Amino acid sequence: MKRILTTAIFLILGLGAAPRAGAGDFIAMGAPYPPYCVSDGLTVKGMAVSTLTTIMNMCDTPISDREIRLTPWAYGYESAARQTQRILLNAQRNIRTEHLYKWVGPVATAKIVLIGRKRDKLFIPTREQLKDYSIATVRWSRPEKTLLAGGMEEERLLRSPSHVQALRRLDSGEADLFASTELGAACQLAGMGLRPDDFAVYFTFDEEPLYFAFSRDTDDRLIRRLNKALQEIKATGPQGLSRFDKMFAD
Repeated sequence: MKRILTTAIFLILGLGAAPRAGAGDFIAMGAPYPPYCVSDGLTVKGMAVSTLTTIMNMCDTPISDREIRLTPWAYGYESAARQTQRILLNAQRNIRTEHLYKWVGPVATAKIVLIGRKRDKLFIPTREQLKDYSIATVRWSRPEKTLLAGGMEEERLLRSPSHVQALRRLDSGEADLFASTELGAACQLAGMGLRPDDFAVYFTFDEEPLYFAFSRDTDDRLIRRLNKALQEIKATGPQGLSRFDKMFAD
């Protein structure tokens, strides 16, 4: 009888214990953020996705395409903070978010830039001069949020539901500038049938380190291994390029 009771107690304690995420069963989430996280039919691609799958494989914790999903920013941050075995792509690490997740990174640094037509030959030496120009943004996008957090007034922005409308405003002359990431701008322009060579970066508004934010139940040993794997692929090789550089050379 005593043995049965002891076994029952261990079962109850085991059921009540919070699971710790180690290998497998992770779900990764990210909002559209070219070129780091983009939709590709039924799957999600991009620099962040490729980097995550590479280091997860290196740590014998593979993650499949079906476990990587596009979600709104707010949902991703909330889900990774409150649910188990979640990964948030392209997360911002700061005082407000530091204690909510376990961190791998920085993975990359995104430059938030303002691009315009080369023929306009704009001169923007400081942020103060930006008030003289109209800026097209994608509503609720990371570049727009960066501008607002940096002191830009919302009413001064020409906000659009997608980059398609925003770039049309830029191309037509309705807007002087368009807020984007430096790497994403060329992809967005080419996707619209516009020549990237006809546009130029006129101002770098901010630089944003990007991380993978893991839910707090993730095993610390896995977090250490993933950070080590990331360091390994970013280490400079004999020809001056890291494996990370070669992955995205094209």
